Amino acid sequence: MELKARVLIVGGGAIGGLFAWRLSLSRDVTVSIVCRSNYTQVKNTGYLITSAQFGSGIYRPKGVYQTVEQAVEAEGPAYDYVIVALKALPNIYDSSERVAAAVGPNTMIVLFQNGIGIEEPFAKRFPNNPLVSSVSFVSVKQECPGELRHGGFSLLAAGLHNAPRSVADRYHDRLQFLFSAFESQGVSCMIEADIQPYRWQKHILNGSTNPVSVICGGSSCQEMVNNSHCKWLLEESMAEIFVLGKIVTGKSFPGVDGIVDPQSATDYIKSIPVPVYTSMLVDSQCKRPMERDVILKNPIALAEKHGVDVPHMRALYALTTMIEEGYTK
Repeated sequence: MELKARVLIVGGGAIGGLFAWRLSLSRDVTVSIVCRSNYTQVKNTGYLITSAQFGSGIYRPKGVYQTVEQAVEAEGPAYDYVIVALKALPNIYDSSERVAAAVGPNTMIVLFQNGIGIEEPFAKRFPNNPLVSSVSFVSVKQECPGELRHGGFSLLAAGLHNAPRSVADRYHDRLQFLFSAFESQGVSCMIEADIQPYRWQKHILNGSTNPVSVICGGSSCQEMVNNSHCKWLLEESMAEIFVLGKIVTGKSFPGVDGIVDPQSATDYIKSIPVPVYTSMLVDSQCKRPMERDVILKNPIALAEKHGVDVPHMRALYALTTMIEEGYTK
């Protein structure tokens, strides 16, 4: 019997659920998933997915668990791949600790998380494991537990994080195997020697629209760019990200979606036909912790390190911190 690669996806929200669905359709892998708040719905009825790109369907994962430890107990240790789709909340928990039980000596860890500096906890905890930093360019929302709505596009860009030359080729082949499984099910994939310019590219929108939408009290991205004052704030924040990201990476951004400067970024937002509400806004409305550390605090620390002035970023961090502290008291 042909052995399939064993994949555990930790984090069964919108990103984790969508990509688990696509990956599970490949004949080369078996996929299980760890869910938290939507565990009951996914366990009992699966995911109900409406996708402009892939069509609609119901996805019932092979294994659905509440914790990584439960998955390991039921299926055995040492998965071939652990895909981390948890919220990146280092001020609340250590994502690397939460997946540790599933990581064996040969497990490839693939990060599907937003923000800057997300790799370091994993590199520190698992110095001998292949670590992949992946950036997803996709519009998907969990409208209620277990119900996902996906747009017409999905792209994964990824690269090895600090892989020694002696093993880089072997690790690249393993990443290519995983991404070939995604590509066989319609997900566009790119493997880059240096993924950080892509991470900063995505951060142009993440690092600006997320905190500003929270401060605006619930506005969609389109509403924000159609307000001249708010558009100015977004573009000033984006300009700081462009400058800082290029200094940190030493490279220009790849220009995904034609975004090459703040003006083109706000033009891109205007072109999206349906209202887009940021994940940080949804978290704030649900009184949940926001990803403010990886979205704002970590970039601010890099700005201090490189001597870059980021006054708008600092203001956004101060305000979102106060908002979150106000509803978590």
